[in-house]
Amino acid sequence: MDFDEQFQEGSDKYLERLNPYHVRAVLNILIESPFFYRTDDVDLFDYVRSHQDDFHQFFTHFFGWELYVDRRVARLIKPQEYNNALKSSQRDLFDLTRRDECTAFLLLVEFYEKMLRDLNASYDDEGSIRFLLADFVQYGMDRFIEELGENVHADKIILDACRRIFPKLIRYRFIVQVEKEDASDDEILPAGMKEHVMYEFLPGIHCYRPDILTFKEIMKLYKPADEDELSVDKE
Repeated sequence: MDFDEQFQEGSDKYLERLNPYHVRAVLNILIESPFFYRTDDVDLFDYVRSHQDDFHQFFTHFFGWELYVDRRVARLIKPQEYNNALKSSQRDLFDLTRRDECTAFLLLVEFYEKMLRDLNASYDDEGSIRFLLADFVQYGMDRFIEELGENVHADKIILDACRRIFPKLIRYRFIVQVEKEDASDDEILPAGMKEHVMYEFLPGIHCYRPDILTFKEIMKLYKPADEDELSVDKE
C-alpha cells in the first residue's frame, strides 16, 4: 500500500482531494510546535489558509482539536488532555504554574497591546514590533507600584520573573531575541541591569487577550494576609 492509499484510508471524508504531500507536510508542521507562522513557509501557510475548512474538519473529527488560522499564524488548540498518567511537568506544553511566570506573561501581553497603541500599529500591519527588555522591566515595575504601592520590591520581582520566563517564551516562539549590547557607563537602567537586550514579538503573542487574562487578579496573590510585607515566590 503506497502513501496515497494509506492516507486516503484514514481521511477520505476530508482531505482526499488535496495534494497528499502538501497535506503531510502541513500536518507535521502543525503538531511540531505551538505556532505555525507564515514566515516559516509562505507556500505551505497559504495552502493551509486556502484549505482551512478541510483541515479544520479533519482535526475536529479525528482529534477533537480546533484549528485557528489568521493571515499570520496557524495553531492547533487542544482542549483536553488524555493521558492521565502524565504529570504536568511531563507534558511538553506552554503551561505557566508559578506566580512570577504568570505575572510576567500577563505584563508582557499588556505591554504588547500598549506598544500597538503607542505606535498606532495593528496586528495586521506588515513588520514586527520590537522592544527593549529594559523598557519592559520598567513598565512592569510601574504596574506593580500602581497596583500595590511604593513599598513593593518590584525591581527584583520583575527581573527575576523575566529571567525565568523569557527562555520559555523564546522556546515556544512568542518572542525572539534580536540583539544584545552593553549599556554605556553613564546609563542607568531599571533594576540594576547592565545590558540592552532587544526582542521581537512574534504573532503568537496576539493569541492572548489582556482583558481576559486579568492582571489585577494575579496582583492579589502578592498581598500578604497581614499587609505588612511582600513575599517573593518560594521554590
